Amino acid sequence: MTSPDFPQPHLVSSKCIEFESCRYNGLIIRSSLVKKLKNYADFTPVCPEVEIGLGIPRDPIHLEKDQDKIELIQPSTGYNCTGKMSEFADLFLMSVEGVDGFILKNKSPSCGVKAVKVYPKGGMSRPWTDGVGLFADAVFRCFPFTPVEDEGRLRNYHLRENFLTRIYTLADFRENVLNGDFGDILEFHRKNKLLFLSYSQIHSRQLGRLVSNLKETTFPELVEKYRNTMKKMLQNDPLPPANINVLMHAFGYFSNDLTSSEKEFFLESLEKYRQGRVPLLVNQNLLKSWIIRFDNEYLADQTFFEPYPEELMEITFI
Repeated sequence: MTSPDFPQPHLVSSKCIEFESCRYNGLIIRSSLVKKLKNYADFTPVCPEVEIGLGIPRDPIHLEKDQDKIELIQPSTGYNCTGKMSEFADLFLMSVEGVDGFILKNKSPSCGVKAVKVYPKGGMSRPWTDGVGLFADAVFRCFPFTPVEDEGRLRNYHLRENFLTRIYTLADFRENVLNGDFGDILEFHRKNKLLFLSYSQIHSRQLGRLVSNLKETTFPELVEKYRNTMKKMLQNDPLPPANINVLMHAFGYFSNDLTSSEKEFFLESLEKYRQGRVPLLVNQNLLKSWIIRFDNEYLADQTFFEPYPEELMEITFI
């Protein structure tokens, strides 16, 4: 069982994360994941605050709420940069193509995707902590259902696992299906069957129906419907019960060939995964060893067992 050839995802990232010292205080943010991903993905780094004319270093900016309106303010000068930021975000996001995901600076008033401080008008009272950065808000609007995370949340193993799975699946679709033909989308669907089942049985069946009725649609129409359904499906975080169902399905291919001790060991490992005592990867690797041993061609290239490069399958990233 050889490792697959993975595409290079195209990621837009905050420039201050491992690319340039452009934070408001002139510093750079370190992320071992982004540093490693540079070898496996194509990045378009951007600093929205610098792009709208704020210097390095610069006085901090923050979000302020005036009734239902969110504004981006530089408290030390009173400068309102809401209009410039919104204009830049829309123009920039319209200019980038083939984006498979975003990694943005956590809690930033421009790039934060969650838990950004929002001050009452005037900025003197205690802030709320449920805001979204102005640039990040435009990302969500312009790229619905596209993976968006911040470098802080990606330290979490499960969030990182899901993010990497999503961006590599979308990159594979973009590279091998968008400009392909019906055969390419059928092959894409075949090798992702188990992975899609782990995300959603309902969406997986919908995708199956789409590719089983090729005579009823044109290829561009099929691609659009398939991609939209797939992106919505991939928003879900696969839960242990769904992964266990897929693991048991794959286990069924070998149950008649294994010893009772091997079966017992696998089922015990599966129970440890259900309890959160071992990661999914342990059980995937057990099955991969049997895929190799029994030369199972169907399971050998199922992306469920290696959805992204093995070099990125580290438990811990700082």
